[in-house]
Amino acid sequence: MPKRLVALLLVLAFLSPNPALAMGSGNKYQDAQTGVSYQILQPTYVGDLLPRSINMQSCGSKSEQWLAAIYGEDRSIQILETDAAAKCSNPGLGVKVATAVINGNKATIVAFCDPANKVQWKNCKAADIHNFGGYAIWKVPATKQRHGTEVEVLVSGFPYAELLKIARGVKPIK
Repeated sequence: MPKRLVALLLVLAFLSPNPALAMGSGNKYQDAQTGVSYQILQPTYVGDLLPRSINMQSCGSKSEQWLAAIYGEDRSIQILETDAAAKCSNPGLGVKVATAVINGNKATIVAFCDPANKVQWKNCKAADIHNFGGYAIWKVPATKQRHGTEVEVLVSGFPYAELLKIARGVKPIK
């Protein structure tokens, strides 16, 4: 199931309308910040993975676009960011296996255990993120200049400790 979910998210990311990011800085995260009222964050750690795509996605006519960044292929990281008041993406069905503090914000940690496998689902734990994938999701509070941001960091092929390292490395752009 996790591989199918990752594949579905990748297909949706590439089929969605992708208006061009603002041009100028050479940094797609900084360029994305020029077009939205919420705080854009940028990863400082993605292991050895290269970026596959970093672009803005439509969230309907009444909401701002959201940022979708994808790193790697077989092992992958997806970083999804949206205005905290909007819900533009759905990370998928999983089991809440932990909470963690990500840069001062409480995050929910979910593993993509298989709901069709009752034993696996019932016994799902943080260590299963390595085998099945998972994500951290949290909200960054608003500032005087920017709306709050909901951040999702999804991983495939990484253990729980690496998910936390990646998530804690996602910092507001300057």
